[in-house]
Amino acid sequence: MLMYPYNLVAVGEQAMNLVFPEKIDVAENQTIQRIAKDLRTDPTFALLDAIPAYHTLTLYFDTQRISEAQFRSKLTVYLHNYTDAVAVTQERVLELPVCYTPEFGPDLKDVAAFAGLSIPQLIQMHTQNSYFIYMMGFLPGFAYMGFVPDQIAMPRLNRPRAEVPAGSVGIAGKQTGMYPVASPAGWRIIGRTPLKLYDPHAPLPKYQPGDRIQFKAINRQEYERIKTVDQAGKYHLNIKKTKEA
Repeated sequence: MLMYPYNLVAVGEQAMNLVFPEKIDVAENQTIQRIAKDLRTDPTFALLDAIPAYHTLTLYFDTQRISEAQFRSKLTVYLHNYTDAVAVTQERVLELPVCYTPEFGPDLKDVAAFAGLSIPQLIQMHTQNSYFIYMMGFLPGFAYMGFVPDQIAMPRLNRPRAEVPAGSVGIAGKQTGMYPVASPAGWRIIGRTPLKLYDPHAPLPKYQPGDRIQFKAINRQEYERIKTVDQAGKYHLNIKKTKEA
């Protein structure tokens, strides 16, 4: 059985929320990711979509093939038989280049001052760990990731900016993320990646929930070089895989 208590909550006529305890926790979210993967590959659930979030999984099903009562019953049986005991999660770690300069990071100096660090120390702290992607939302390709060290966990801006450029990298409390398109933004912007993070013609973004992002600091010259290569469709992300029980 599941390690976590849960509730099943109907959402309209053809969707159901699987709700776990309300917290931001990697192990709990990995369980959500595994369940989503299992159900996507089982045609008997007649699944149309599975959308993971921090502590919920929203499941859309085809009511022409399965009723709400049947779906609830099948899901209850699946969850009763589910086990985390032998589950092994294979994670992708994607290296994302970022140029940390005041030009690209208008809040870089403020975050460094908040943390009591020099700008190089702030950059080192932001790039020293990989960040787990809990969910996608807000914008196409916007990944909610965590956690940054407490020392640099600066709250959102009191007044959001009307727009930040695509590729902007920011911090909001314990979370960090990248803006895949130009957008209003309340996060503290500390740098920018030269990569095109969202392509409306591509079937999926470069990264998915359950992946990890490792930021790599680059200078302005490297930024321009990588941007040119990426625009030509020839840049390949450095990806490695890890296994965690």
